[in-house]
Amino acid sequence: MQEIILKKVSVFKTSINNHLLKTIFPYIESNKNEFKSTYWDCNTQTSFGIYLNILHQVKEFKHIRKAIEEKIDEILEDKPFYIFESWLNIYGEGGYQEFHKHDICGTGGSGVLYLSEKNSAIEFSIFPEDKRTKVIPNKCELLLFDSTTHHRVLDSKNKRMSLAFNFKIHE
Repeated sequence: MQEIILKKVSVFKTSINNHLLKTIFPYIESNKNEFKSTYWDCNTQTSFGIYLNILHQVKEFKHIRKAIEEKIDEILEDKPFYIFESWLNIYGEGGYQEFHKHDICGTGGSGVLYLSEKNSAIEFSIFPEDKRTKVIPNKCELLLFDSTTHHRVLDSKNKRMSLAFNFKIHE
């Protein structure tokens, strides 16, 4: 019997240098009260809706943006792309987000950079097969995946901060 794989779903896990986060923590601390609860099916504070693309609009994120772009470039093997939206998420104790995907506007790819020490798991799933994989990311780890991949944030036991983004691949 031969197995014919129709769909391959990958999540790429890498990391950036910890010292790059020092440039954004003062910004987050002084602006986090402006972040709003969302209309998404979750309980998080987010910069989504305040900034369309925090990686491009806030100067403190310049070095992190460059590091993320280098990691995406490695995976895409020099295919041109651009990050068109990005936002911060802050989850308190018990924070979660239900399954969702980011395939708006034919996105191409999505990613999450973890900014906190103790993070709850992110769970990826392939539907309708209901194949699930949990990843517990560490601080400074970056997960990159196809924007059609379903994922969710499992209940946080601690404060959890992340930077999420979507990028478009030019064909």
